[in-house]
Formats: sequence, structure tokens, C-alpha cells
Amino acid sequence: MKSFVYISVMLALCGCKPAADSAWQMSSRLSFDGYPINWQAESIKGCEQCEFKKERLLEPDGVSDVITVFQQGQWRAEHRQSHQARIVFENGAHFLLVKTREDGLLELENKHAELKIITKLAQPFTVNIGENTYDAVISKFEEPRSDLGLSDPLPVKLDYTVLKSQ
Repeated sequence: MKSFVYISVMLALCGCKPAADSAWQMSSRLSFDGYPINWQAESIKGCEQCEFKKERLLEPDGVSDVITVFQQGQWRAEHRQSHQARIVFENGAHFLLVKTREDGLLELENKHAELKIITKLAQPFTVNIGENTYDAVISKFEEPRSDLGLSDPLPVKLDYTVLKSQ
């Protein structure tokens, strides 16, 4: 009986340990251990095994600035300032198109319309793609006005952050 009580107490204590993801939080912006991520910095306070990789991508609609965080060598999070109306996930194979609805909310969907999300600026949302789960937040989305009468489409301004949950 004593061993049963001991095992039960040990299992209960193990179940109360914080999750591995508890250090990462996504609200209107990404933070680690309660400290907001400064995407211009070269390190994350409290995450010695995190590394930044900064890139400038020349895309058809303009230059995108991408800052990726790797934790222990694995892709963990990304912040992107882009001129394309799409949110790109981890390996670039998956993305969501972004557009503004008439009610002012943002509509995100993949090209096959299998996934559709309604959100608003600075509101975190979760995306399940295959076996992976991502938390994301859009901090800026500006579409050109449609009443300009231009023949060529103007690029959008989209800033967003994606965090891969583990």
C-alpha cells in the first residue's frame, strides 16, 4: 500500500511540471520567459541555445525581411515583414493567403480552401498543418486602396510572427 501511495504522489508531481513550451508565449507579440522578443537583437534573454538568422529575400512584390529563431538547432519562430499577402510556415511548403473582409476582420486560407481562419490584427491564432501546430499573430496588414485605378497591383505590407509549438 505504501508503494502505491508513493507512486501516486510521484505521478502527480511529475504531472505538475511546467510544459516544455511554457517559456514561449504568444500574445500580441512573442515572448520568452516573460520577456518580449526584440527581433533586432542578436540574442534572447534567458535562451542561451537560441540563435538568430536574418535574411533579406528579393521576391516579385518587393523585399521581405525575415528573422528566424533556431532553438538547439531546430526551427522555432519567425518574424517576417513582407510585401506579399501570405503567411509562410517553417519550410515554405505551406502558407495562408491573407485578405481583409468587408467587416474589417482578416481572412486567412490556404489555396485549396481546406483551412480558413478569421482573425484581427494583434490577435494570436493557432494553425494546425499536418502534425505541426503553430501560433501566429499579424501585427500589420495594409492593402492598397482598390479605388486608385492603377493597372498594376500595389504590394501589401504584412508583418507577422509565427511560433512552432512543441
